[in-house]
Amino acid sequence: MRDGTLLILHGICPDRDQPVEDLENLDVAHEIAKTLTLAGHSIRMASADLDLGRLRKMLTDVAPNLVFNLVEGLDGQDRLAAAVPALLEAMAIPYTGNPPHVLALADDKLALKQVLLAAGIPTPARENHRGPFLVKARHQHASLGLDPGALVATLGDAEDLAQQKSSAYRTAFFAEAYIEGREFNLSVIEDPPGEPHVLPPAEIRFIDWPQDTPKIVDHAAKWDPQSSRFAHTIRDFPTEGGPDGNLLEMLTACARRIFTTLGLKGYARIDFRVDADGHPYVIDLNPNPTLDPAAGFAQTAFRAGWDYPGLLRRILECAGGPHAPHPSRQERTFAENRQT
Repeated sequence: MRDGTLLILHGICPDRDQPVEDLENLDVAHEIAKTLTLAGHSIRMASADLDLGRLRKMLTDVAPNLVFNLVEGLDGQDRLAAAVPALLEAMAIPYTGNPPHVLALADDKLALKQVLLAAGIPTPARENHRGPFLVKARHQHASLGLDPGALVATLGDAEDLAQQKSSAYRTAFFAEAYIEGREFNLSVIEDPPGEPHVLPPAEIRFIDWPQDTPKIVDHAAKWDPQSSRFAHTIRDFPTEGGPDGNLLEMLTACARRIFTTLGLKGYARIDFRVDADGHPYVIDLNPNPTLDPAAGFAQTAFRAGWDYPGLLRRILECAGGPHAPHPSRQERTFAENRQT
């Protein structure tokens, strides 16, 4: 019998060496636990690893009403993250965020491209592209192996580099067309009836960027505070109704379409590049993006007028379960939620 506990589940073992991007996940778990405890929830925290039998026993013993799923990978492998919601579904335990098929698809960037292209949604491809090319990790997120040297002129150079990086990082890399232009992040969260609501679009601006450095959010720009690229990568919010009004409407519509077409749930972030002619291309899908209050998803929610407890409450509402009314029975309006 469930005891009213809300279990915050992450994939980090604190006593092992972890990259900085993984340790951030543990910090976020503690921040969420603190916020929800103050909101009156009975909280427990636990980690998940490759021992799914141990995880199943723990879930049986704790019997949580709902799991706040923050697991981004198991044993450092992002592609295994889908195992956790699959187990939760098998045990009929409600959980936050996206279902297994979305996590698995988003993890395989080549498979995701095929699905997007089949749906008529533009994404950078290598076919009929003369160059340059960007070499990226196929299965890992957090800009693994992405640096200024990842941009090369020819397909032959890109294939050689992909092979080198695959050997060095022990995970597959691939080449895609590089889209020179502006970069946007579109954060999406479900409304109580289950419809996707797109939060204010954010633009990633590359301020005083060196001429010989590609304008990409590489590993250093994302994770190394000592890097000049970190300091000169700025999040900005274009004014709705301004000169970018039509572009923002197009990006918003595309983000909403992707959320619906791919069967996303809960919350997600979709990254775009926009070329010089104003054509958008999907460059990444981030289901269950980090909820660090200083990071993009939360900052976008703050821009929309939400506070951090309100954002977490909405995510719990999307998940259903005893901790929040199921979306189909939710009577509060979106406008009321924005005022909290």
